[in-house]
Amino acid sequence: MSWRNRMRFGKKSRDEDLEVVPVIGKESEQEDLLERGVPAETWQDVKPKSTVLGAALMLASMFFRDSAMGRRAISLTVAVLVLLLLEIGAIVYYSSVQKEYMTALQEKNIDAFYHGLWMVGAVIIFISPIIALHEYTSGMLKMTWRASLTRRFAGLYLAAPGYCEGNPFYRLTLTGEIDNPDQRICQDVHEFVGIAVHLAQDIVRTVLNIASFAAILYSISPAACYGVLVYSIVGTIVATKGFGPWLGFYQLQRVKQEAGLRYDLIRVRENAESVAFFEGGEAEWSKFNTLFSGLLQTVYKSVLVTSGFGMFNRSFHWATFAVAPLLVGPAYLRGEVQFGVISQASMAFNIILGAMTLIMDKLESLTDVGVRVRRLEDLELSLRKCRNEMQMSSAAGLAGVQCIASAEPGPSDTAMLRFCKVTLRTPPRAGILQQTLCHDLSFELVSNQSLLIVGESGIGKSSLLRAAAGLWTDGRGTLQLCKRQHVFFMPQKPYMFLGSLRDQLLYPHVEESFVSNSDLEKALRQVNLGHLLEQHSLSESKEWASLLSLGQQQRINFARVLLRSDVRMALIDEGTSACDPANEAVLYELLQQRLCSYVSIGHRPALQRFHSHALWLHKPSLESAASACSPSASDPTEIEFMPMAEFQAKNPALAYRE
Repeated sequence: MSWRNRMRFGKKSRDEDLEVVPVIGKESEQEDLLERGVPAETWQDVKPKSTVLGAALMLASMFFRDSAMGRRAISLTVAVLVLLLLEIGAIVYYSSVQKEYMTALQEKNIDAFYHGLWMVGAVIIFISPIIALHEYTSGMLKMTWRASLTRRFAGLYLAAPGYCEGNPFYRLTLTGEIDNPDQRICQDVHEFVGIAVHLAQDIVRTVLNIASFAAILYSISPAACYGVLVYSIVGTIVATKGFGPWLGFYQLQRVKQEAGLRYDLIRVRENAESVAFFEGGEAEWSKFNTLFSGLLQTVYKSVLVTSGFGMFNRSFHWATFAVAPLLVGPAYLRGEVQFGVISQASMAFNIILGAMTLIMDKLESLTDVGVRVRRLEDLELSLRKCRNEMQMSSAAGLAGVQCIASAEPGPSDTAMLRFCKVTLRTPPRAGILQQTLCHDLSFELVSNQSLLIVGESGIGKSSLLRAAAGLWTDGRGTLQLCKRQHVFFMPQKPYMFLGSLRDQLLYPHVEESFVSNSDLEKALRQVNLGHLLEQHSLSESKEWASLLSLGQQQRINFARVLLRSDVRMALIDEGTSACDPANEAVLYELLQQRLCSYVSIGHRPALQRFHSHALWLHKPSLESAASACSPSASDPTEIEFMPMAEFQAKNPALAYRE
């Protein structure tokens, strides 16, 4: 008896054949969630982009609200501020000492002059350990902040316990919403924290300097005080309006292009053998040269803008060397002030000018941190969006394929895998319409049964496995599978963990120490990889992805299953495609002895003897196509679930013969 279901690809003739759903994360996200029935209390609010300052404050609030590091963050921040106050106070006192000994020098008062020099030494002795302690606490603040943000973003991205559920890294890669999340988590966080801490201290120092030295300068010369204010405001406006937008634009372009360039080189390294077989070095060089030329063009334009800004900035500051003496000098010549006052006024003028022109002096740093803030904000919004979509898909009664854990494997009639009226859609991707892959697909696989999914390449076999593994959930219906910890997924190209041979065999539970070396060695010999033990120790770390052939990597995958006592079911996506027939037979015989059930995708007829049932994806006969009610059904795809013997009887050309 067969259960027949229709599955259409790329058809737009009927709404049910090709459905487009609103993409989470747009301005209408909240309305879309509510329309779909998601309770507001179950999802995180994804706010639209804020200003750069608002986004920076959001990143700062994450640090101070961190349950693990919040108190330490506050303590370090207070310590930095106290040390900064002591440093500013010492500088203010130093200005008065400088005035006294310069006046003594002008009056030729030897005792007062040397007393002033001794006081300068005392100030230096006092301030030196304060500066050192200030640098230390500032460095610790940056390290702690970076650790907090990096762990937060990496935890959300990699779905660490306590941060998020599901596979956000897979969804972001699939949808392509943001570029280079790895660079954002590591480099952008590092750059942002470093610049942000320095800028925050500069802002505090600016406020304190203005408050401390403005009174001194005003008491000496009100004209000088007002003059530095006007001069700095004019310079800041010219710099921010004339150079700021261009610096920010080219900085953003440069960061994106450098990330793309590194990604291109990483792809060549990861696929070095394939590139070498194709002799593709020249093509890769041509692509690299194109990307690098684009980067150089951006750098060149940035250099032009930076050169203009540097010329303006230096000229602006050099012009101030004569301003303070010009404003205070006439008063000294009239005998109204002492000679040391000129030195004190010049120092106060330059400190206030530096404080008032902070934005102009730090314009390049501000544009850089603005770029980093935007990239981190985009990452945060995308991760929140993934979390909302996962919460939406798991909420009861909502649109989405519901993955339900079945009972523990036991009796022969226990359902290991059950599709109940599953309609599956492709995940949402930027610029690509979602397609409905199957309608109301239903079948059941019970304990001690095995299933082979067959059909021509590209017809949608792997999509069903992705749904069974919980990776693709867009659609509707119920998918029942034994508990996740009892399921092992085996892709065509296994993932080789960066670690020792022991880590490869135990992945993803690499920290499990109760598995003995003898068990590991036994598993390797069972899958005919015992010769690896003659060449490598279990603790030896190698680049296993390049050292082992694809067939050997696939056998490592089967060894992982043999070592997992909790695995009851395997989902195998052409997991023996690179193995020879003899090794393939050995691997599946081991599976039959070890697992209650398994589902495979494969093209070799020899696999049929290791499976009790078949799920056949195929083009329909002309009679069934003509009888279909849809006028567009001239080219649908049918799915049939049946015992393997029935499949072989219906398809003698595809049946296995010894």
